[in-house]
Amino acid sequence: MVFSSPIFLFVFLPFVWIFHALLPEKLRKAFLLFASLIFYMYGEGFFVALMLVTILAAHISIVLIRRSERHRTAIAVVGSVVSLTVLLVFKHMNFFTTQLSHLLAFFSSVKITPTNFHLPLGISFFTFQAVSCIIDFYRNPAEKEPKLIDTALYIAFFPQLVAGPIVRYDNFIPQLKYRAVHYAAFFYGLKRFVYGFAKKVLISNNLAPVVDKIYSMDPSTMGIDVAWAASVVFMVELYFDFSGYSDMAIGLARMFGIKIPENFNYPFTATSLGNMWRKWHISLSTWFRDYIYIPLGGSRKGDFRAIVNLWLSFLACGLWHGAAWNFIFLGALSAFLITIERLFKKYCPYRNTVFAHLYTKMVAFPLFFISVKVDSVGYYFGVVKAMFIPNASSTVSTMQIFDAKSFVIFIVGFIFGFPIYRVITDKFGKSNVFKWLEAAFLLVLFGAALSSSTMIFSDPFFYFRF
Repeated sequence: MVFSSPIFLFVFLPFVWIFHALLPEKLRKAFLLFASLIFYMYGEGFFVALMLVTILAAHISIVLIRRSERHRTAIAVVGSVVSLTVLLVFKHMNFFTTQLSHLLAFFSSVKITPTNFHLPLGISFFTFQAVSCIIDFYRNPAEKEPKLIDTALYIAFFPQLVAGPIVRYDNFIPQLKYRAVHYAAFFYGLKRFVYGFAKKVLISNNLAPVVDKIYSMDPSTMGIDVAWAASVVFMVELYFDFSGYSDMAIGLARMFGIKIPENFNYPFTATSLGNMWRKWHISLSTWFRDYIYIPLGGSRKGDFRAIVNLWLSFLACGLWHGAAWNFIFLGALSAFLITIERLFKKYCPYRNTVFAHLYTKMVAFPLFFISVKVDSVGYYFGVVKAMFIPNASSTVSTMQIFDAKSFVIFIVGFIFGFPIYRVITDKFGKSNVFKWLEAAFLLVLFGAALSSSTMIFSDPFFYFRF
């Protein structure tokens, strides 16, 4: 069920919120869990059983950790491995068996049939939350034995179930004990939801056809202008798609009395790729930092070890995004650029903010965002070549790709990818006049998004595929 779909907006959400508000406190958690399972079953049906098995395995792990002093570490390791195995089987087994079949065919006459597992929606997110549940509890066990309903609601909570943000166990569980459902939280959540809904429907969905048109071209036919548009327009589309989803998730959670973490902090203002990862999909980058990079030793054991840990973390991050060579390349590219940035920062005394912004916008961002979109490494290098080497045989210009509407939407999206809204609210946010104007603006945005044809006839959120 997509947050921007009519059935969610006008059936599921109103019913769940009203019924939840009317129920006594002792029944609300059970109802929210039931609603979350229905939400997942609407899109994935039988595969809700896989999520329930993941929940049960995580809960058994933390119960055993709570009861056992002697074998806590072994239990945590086994529980985490079980959760990650579910992810590896359903997300990576097809890729592994396909590559193995190619390898065997090349060296021998042995043939194997590659697997064809269905990729359940949101599996990357709910398995990572299961791992977070086990590790966080291992690091800081609760005084009382955890309840199954709390573990289940933490992993299955529908606002962040399908595409995050990834919520930490030790941040979520305490909120279930002191969850305040009040009108101030509801209206704040509604505001965030509407902004996210408008980002997705009015900007991202309208730019998607332009991006798809560019990436359907052969790179050898692209001119420099089209190749650059391939990176920049997709950057804006993806930002408003995923930050829009995150805003909607944060807003929905607040409507039910839960605070979940921010996932974006204006990544277009970044001055390096490393800095961008601290502003883009924050919950994922901090997950890899806290559960892989730091446990491996982080930067505490010298420069070489820090670089090795960095590469291992980003290769794992690339594989998290998908089981394909282009995603491995995405992780390696991020690690390579951040390694160069770290070495430059350490050994080169030259510091210049203008140079940092030029490098980030002209080198790091294009290289990164193209790698997120393309399906093959060969296509990636074809687009990069077209960006920097003039092509006399180019047949399409950006004027043929954009119409007036999509061009204006792109400009508006690019501008508001910078912290203009934050500056305005910091300056005028406490004014009653501003609050009324913002409320009117939200009504206009919501109406415009509802009336947009892209609300219904559009692809799901980009990160659903991960």
